[in-house]
Amino acid sequence: MKNGDSTISGTNQLPDFCQPATLHLTIIASILLALMLSFLLPQWQHNFWYHLSLHALFTLWTSLTSLGLLCLLRRYVNKKQLQNIPLQRFSALAIGIILLVTLCYSLVISFYLSEAPSIWFLLRNLFIAFIVSGVFFRYYYLREESLRRIRSEAEARVQALQSRIRPHFLFNSLNTLANLAAVDPEKTEQMILDMADIFRASMKRSDVLIPFTEEKQLCSQYLGLESQRLGTRLKVEWQVNNIADNLLVPPLILQPLLENAVYHGVQKHPQGGTIRIKGVSYRHHIQLEVTNPIAPTDSEEHKGNSMALNNIRQRLDVLYGNKGQLTYHQADDLFYCIVNIPKQL
Repeated sequence: MKNGDSTISGTNQLPDFCQPATLHLTIIASILLALMLSFLLPQWQHNFWYHLSLHALFTLWTSLTSLGLLCLLRRYVNKKQLQNIPLQRFSALAIGIILLVTLCYSLVISFYLSEAPSIWFLLRNLFIAFIVSGVFFRYYYLREESLRRIRSEAEARVQALQSRIRPHFLFNSLNTLANLAAVDPEKTEQMILDMADIFRASMKRSDVLIPFTEEKQLCSQYLGLESQRLGTRLKVEWQVNNIADNLLVPPLILQPLLENAVYHGVQKHPQGGTIRIKGVSYRHHIQLEVTNPIAPTDSEEHKGNSMALNNIRQRLDVLYGNKGQLTYHQADDLFYCIVNIPKQL
């Protein structure tokens, strides 16, 4: 992290065995495997519960021990900053650990039953462990490849959005600068600097986060440019005092929403209107709400700029998965855009 910026590298390609959800799924899968092994026995109806308890004990011990060791292995990988280890190599190592655990517990349960370990029993357990773990890592590998492709496509669309400021915003700003240059050179210079800051932010990588105070400053600069064109018709209210200044957010996550509010709300309304930006801080996320008036001609159906909204949704999905959300609705001649962003300081 440098100069308050942070980078989200998508998601780590290595499976996270330390999550509670993984533990729950492992327990369920172990019980189902134990049931399947019990039903596959010849004359399974005889001593079914006895065999089921033995299979459940064996599968649970094996799977939970393997899960614990893989969790420790992943933490070791993270601690040593080896996150770039190929998934295939990690999978081979993980499968080797699972097979070793399976072999150990196969020997233990053989001695528990007071039986000499048979080669068939050991090979059967190792084969089942290899197939189950191989299927899991193959599925995870294909899933990661699919997610990586989706992230790449979404990233390309995000970069296209970020590198593109609306032509009419650019042309309107240039026209305003041309008219203002002869009247107020100092204000013209400041507007040029503000435009430069906005374009510079639009060219940043979408996975490089910035402090919320910088995002607010960029939005204020944008609204300042628009106020030179709209004058007193554009009013802005900021209610974000409880949002920490150093909270990290994606760059230009609010600016497209404010642009929609200006062009689809204030500009089309005969009396102009007020754009309100509210911020609420929760334990694990913040909620930002942008409200603008709806022009009478658009009151029946107002969808804003669907492309910008869809791209913001994609940005949130790429960066945060289902933890980041964008919703919008209209009520009482007002249009509401609500963005939920996970907290990252």
